[in-house]
Amino acid sequence: MKALLFDPKPYHWLAGKTLGRLRPGMFAARLSGLRMVDIPPPELPGPKWVRLRTVMGGVCGTDIALVRHRQHPGSMLRAFVQFPVVLGHENVAVIDEVGPVARQLGWQVGQRVCVEPMLSCHVRGVDPPCLACAEGRFSICQRLDEPPLPPGMMIGYNHFTGGSWGEYFVAHHWQLHRVPDALPNDVAILTDPLACAVHAVLRRMPQSGETALVLGGGIVGLGVVAAIRALAQRARIVCVVRHPHQVEQVRQYGADAAVAWRRREGLGARYRALAEVAGARIVPGAYGNQAVLGGFDLVYDCVGTGQSLTDAMKWARSGGTVLQVGTPGISFVEVTPLWMSELTVHGCYGRQIETFENRKMHTYQVVFELVQSCRLRPGGLLTHVFALQEYRQALAALADRRSSKLVKAAFVMSAR
Repeated sequence: MKALLFDPKPYHWLAGKTLGRLRPGMFAARLSGLRMVDIPPPELPGPKWVRLRTVMGGVCGTDIALVRHRQHPGSMLRAFVQFPVVLGHENVAVIDEVGPVARQLGWQVGQRVCVEPMLSCHVRGVDPPCLACAEGRFSICQRLDEPPLPPGMMIGYNHFTGGSWGEYFVAHHWQLHRVPDALPNDVAILTDPLACAVHAVLRRMPQSGETALVLGGGIVGLGVVAAIRALAQRARIVCVVRHPHQVEQVRQYGADAAVAWRRREGLGARYRALAEVAGARIVPGAYGNQAVLGGFDLVYDCVGTGQSLTDAMKWARSGGTVLQVGTPGISFVEVTPLWMSELTVHGCYGRQIETFENRKMHTYQVVFELVQSCRLRPGGLLTHVFALQEYRQALAALADRRSSKLVKAAFVMSAR
């Protein structure tokens, strides 16, 4: 099968840090550690597993952070990743082969599914499961390194399941979610990023009369805006985005106001622009640092950097709540607002069994219901589709979103 294999070495990370800013194209070359290969399809690990033929493989920001070497090589996540890996955990796929136990449970060749990627206790066959998995919070499983499977967090970040940047991968039956017939592939491929956004909003939903600040105008930020509007219609939503064209995008999905922070502007100018919207006061500090008095009831950080988490904590009002929806790694963060404003900070990761309108449901099923009822309208979020062989063009478009106007990209596999 054709697949994009990522096998980084120390010199790849060093080259990325030293040359990446000057030569962004290097990340699409072999010097990044990413290359197209022809390898055998993965075998079924056991009778409860299925093999899947990828229809579409989504390109997640976490994948791009790996390829562009933004994650520090000393990150704790490396304890759960064994390279080389076929990247890609967002997917729409068709079942190609079914293990005997999975077949007895009703799974059949030809069914179209989205695969929830976590390799948690249920997938590993760990019994009894850890407390998190027993509570349905499998995205924060505490047994990600336990046999019989090798260490691995999820599909696309291990060396045995494969990923959706390849033509085939394998999954446990517990991970499968049948895609409703009414959902076309270009909507179904958005299930995982929308689930991450919906999970964050369900973790702490804005109440009527509250104002939420969303940092980031990418797929996760737009998903959070759309989810708030679907679930908490009477809340006010303000967004901070990077590019001017994103202002209209976030308004389209439900934001009441938006501010574009341009790179050439200083931090003071950025903060003053948002203060006018928030009705807050800026107190200039030493060395260009800024303090904020007042702010927002909730702040969703959908960027995932040390600076964005610092900004999020500064812009939360005293006693407010910050939700970290992005995936920062080793970063410099000013934590003064955390104690000075007595904030509540929630990490939001992945998908789980949610309490949704007094029902217990997997986040994917919540997304399916919201989309089919038209409460969540994801049309227009998938802006770019590439063949797997066009991965260099995909990485170029992802690197220059200002020009490409890319929101979400996916690889589409050739028809068979």
